Amino acid sequence: MKTILSLHILFSLTVCNAYSQDASQWGLPEGVKARLGKGAIGQIQYSPNGTRLAVASGIGIWLYDATTHKEIALLTGHSGIVTSVAFSPDGSILASGSWDNTLRLWDAETGARQHTLDAKKYGIMGVVFSPDGSTLAGVSLAAIHLWDVETKTYKRSLELRTPKGEIYSVSTVAFSPDFSILAGASYDKTVRLWDVETSTPVRTLEGHTVYATAIAYSPDGSVLASGGWGDSIRLWDANTGVHIGHLEERIPMIASVAFSPDGSVLASGGSGTTIGLWNVITGRRIRELEGHTGWVTDIVFRSDGAMLVSGSDDGTIRLWNPVTGAHLGTLEGHIEPVTSIAFSPDGATLASASRLDPIRLWDAVTGEHKRSLDRHLSQANSIAFSPDGLTLAGGNDHHSVSLWNVKTGAYLRTLRNDGGLDHSIAFSPDGSTVASWNGETAIRLWNAETGTQLHNLNWEASDTVPRVYGQARSTLVFSPDGATLASGCADATIRLWDAAAGTHRLTLKGHTAHITSVAFSPDGSTIASGSGDHAARLWNADTGAHDGTLEGHTADIIAVTFSPDGDTLASGCADTTIRLWNVETGTHRRTLKGHTAYVSSLAFSPDGSTLGSGSSDGTVLLWDLSR
Repeated sequence: MKTILSLHILFSLTVCNAYSQDASQWGLPEGVKARLGKGAIGQIQYSPNGTRLAVASGIGIWLYDATTHKEIALLTGHSGIVTSVAFSPDGSILASGSWDNTLRLWDAETGARQHTLDAKKYGIMGVVFSPDGSTLAGVSLAAIHLWDVETKTYKRSLELRTPKGEIYSVSTVAFSPDFSILAGASYDKTVRLWDVETSTPVRTLEGHTVYATAIAYSPDGSVLASGGWGDSIRLWDANTGVHIGHLEERIPMIASVAFSPDGSVLASGGSGTTIGLWNVITGRRIRELEGHTGWVTDIVFRSDGAMLVSGSDDGTIRLWNPVTGAHLGTLEGHIEPVTSIAFSPDGATLASASRLDPIRLWDAVTGEHKRSLDRHLSQANSIAFSPDGLTLAGGNDHHSVSLWNVKTGAYLRTLRNDGGLDHSIAFSPDGSTVASWNGETAIRLWNAETGTQLHNLNWEASDTVPRVYGQARSTLVFSPDGATLASGCADATIRLWDAAAGTHRLTLKGHTAHITSVAFSPDGSTIASGSGDHAARLWNADTGAHDGTLEGHTADIIAVTFSPDGDTLASGCADTTIRLWNVETGTHRRTLKGHTAYVSSLAFSPDGSTLGSGSSDGTVLLWDLSR
């Protein structure tokens, strides 16, 4: 007889570090001593018997006990973000799809990986089993791929082409309950239906005004619901394709729709913070479920209809009673793609920022989440601590830089920009000045205490405005003595400014693509830069002379930073790796691998023993460099 191990025991045995009691620390990559966050939330699915929840995330698949709401296991192995999960109808298999171009099949009881299905060059955005469990469908940008579950062999693809040969993409698919039809919500404003047996198009449902982004069949297969951007939820006769009604949602973008098991209720969520529950027959809104503070990205009913689960970009998964509307529990710890991280000067606190989540403050020693700053003001592209560690600045998409008291989390003041998005900010070494750049017009220098504007650093009228790319987070940095401000630009140049006078001093040329990150060495003698040309460069900070090129990354370098002693340069890349370099010789020392998406930000602890890395996979990793 097969020996069954509980998932909790199975995975607890693999955890051997000081953070082992915290589920967020399970399955740490080699060389990592702590993980902050559990990864961005993807698709959520109940097991058929309703006892477990599977959550696709930036770092793997989280399994939760649906009754206790406790983590059971973290299934890892994908090298990219896991976008979607699906249980087989009998509950024995869990399938996952990822941007790493694979689908994986797992034993749903033991967590053991059974098989990997290669989707070739296609990243998988969605997975779904056929109702009889014989077929698995994977959705990519260019096709829907079908595999035979029993033999693990590739069956065929449904090419996403119009009769004229034009390629279109679908955001999600759903099988009809009788497995005869596969429906897909398309980015070309349509809902498309295919015959599963012949892989031929059946019909196209038109009516959405922008994208169709969500789709679901009623349990009896008679009704098809679809949601989109810019218009209401539409209900279709699944057999004829006739439009039979619409539900007037008040939010502009629908991300998910789901029928209750008896088909009487439809749940919807999207760009608002509430979940709508609708009477399918009358089309009337029954109630709203309130509690999320960000977009509702996924909704699923338990098989008995007594529980509804929702995922949001606020980093929480919430459980609801859909009959009473009562909030039954919250699963926390997930965070959205990290845009910027920073250590406090004493090394005790690490701050992380996201464009969707609030700024979070973490205990840099234990990995414990200390507090989050006000969401509406603290969604940030870039963050920086003042040199005394008492103030945190965050540049955001609201044309402003917000200042916070680190000790209390209290909001202090806003430095208002007159246009653009503040993609990069920096404190002067003495803490008296804050620099901010929206990447499109001028760099602004502010008095940190009063909030008054000191200088605008403008380009000559004849110059092309060197717009910074949205992913750049540390393209603005002061020299250690505060005399010079360096800015990395999209025109492949680095510009040096006299910070006191507000005048342009020097332009460094040599990169062949946009500059994504700039850093001064601790002694101020060297400037390092990262670029979209896949290389890091070293420069003499006084003369601007090129001192060397560091090559080896296979994609855009997003972040560069020096160790406190200046001997090491760390570079983070869109290829998910971090490289450590000997600054004096320019030689590669080691490569750190552990993230599943691009590395957006890097920061050394003040003593140099720890390197923090933020990523779009929704985690911050703390690397132990003392070994």
